[in-house]
Amino acid sequence: MNPISFFLKKQFEIEDKIQHLLKDIQDMVLRHQNAFEAYLEDDWDKFEASQKELIRLEKELDQVGHQIQMSLLREALMPDSRDDLLNLLTKLDEIPSKLKHQLADMGLEKPSLPDELAPNFKNMLQYTRQSLDALTHAVDCLFSNLRSVRLYVEEVSRQESEVDRYEKELLKDVFENQNLDLARQYQLKTIIKELGSISNLAEDVGDAVLIIASKLGT
Repeated sequence: MNPISFFLKKQFEIEDKIQHLLKDIQDMVLRHQNAFEAYLEDDWDKFEASQKELIRLEKELDQVGHQIQMSLLREALMPDSRDDLLNLLTKLDEIPSKLKHQLADMGLEKPSLPDELAPNFKNMLQYTRQSLDALTHAVDCLFSNLRSVRLYVEEVSRQESEVDRYEKELLKDVFENQNLDLARQYQLKTIIKELGSISNLAEDVGDAVLIIASKLGT
């Protein structure tokens, strides 16, 4: 099976940029986790510092993503191959945006998160990061080891299932808490669902990775 690099004339230039993009995504996910956990611990200074670094990384990712797209458009690729790659990059670009906006909403609204929910929020954050780590490995394998792509995409799904499990537990705890009024319950529901949507997006991107891998393997 041929990795994607065989289809690119400027293989190393594009591959280096994609490696840069994947590393920045991993860094953003870690910053997001650190910022969210700082919020849970009422460490506002750490939250703001992590949020600023996340915004910086997102801007850098935009630039790298644009450079990759321009390079791909100049490549002598079959239309389907180019469209598949551009579609993958577009989907990947949704992840940093979602991470940034989720924290921005929290920073704007400053919701009070009950202490008893903190452990499951942290579990959700951990499995979210692991799902995105598996996704970046799946994308990387498009360039080096197609046989491993499916294994990493399946790992994305496993981690996403764990996120779903803790999301359901949190929602149950919120709506069974008699000390929370309905407005507060729905505010917390929004935060929980937004956090859960990150790994859902990772699973969607994983499907796009599998499509490319299957075409390259034929």
